[in-house]
Amino acid sequence: MAIDLCNKLIDNDLTRNELLERVEIKKTSIEDLVEICKILAKAFNLPSNAEAYYQLCNSKVLIDESVKLVDKESGEIYGLLMFCEYPIKVGSPICFLEKELSEYLDKYTQVNGHSFVIDERLRGTNLDKKMLFYNIEFLRDNFDFIWMGVEKSLRTLPYWHRLGFVDVFEIPEATFCLIPLSEKMIKEYLL
Repeated sequence: MAIDLCNKLIDNDLTRNELLERVEIKKTSIEDLVEICKILAKAFNLPSNAEAYYQLCNSKVLIDESVKLVDKESGEIYGLLMFCEYPIKVGSPICFLEKELSEYLDKYTQVNGHSFVIDERLRGTNLDKKMLFYNIEFLRDNFDFIWMGVEKSLRTLPYWHRLGFVDVFEIPEATFCLIPLSEKMIKEYLL
């Protein structure tokens, strides 16, 4: 899959400083779904907005618990973090490569960090970290861990490690990571 994450999500002439004054973090809602699909189709070079919609539905998107970075004035979306109730054993090849680990992780409640994109003008502003932890209470109350696949060509794995994610397994194209949320998971998995 060709990923195009080095771009503006909204094509305008606003500067980083102007955007910083205008944006806020909020939860996404069903009313955002059409715009979310447009953004994800563009960022992940999908053939259509319908394909983005299909992927979100198939992954059981938590539309009311995901996060957006939005312009307070215009409502335009400058960043997305989509969470899905998608188990690692379905969303990755772990069952084929690490069967025992797959069975072990299957006993925990899990959420997938499905998509995380932010307008290039707002990267390096700590808004990414604020987005990650914006809905952390909900995530901790409902899931034992967050998992995700990190495409190797993006070279962002050190970033995720700094945030507390640990590698679970890898394939030639990606590394799969998780971050424990519950005390149970922290005690059993990390100790």
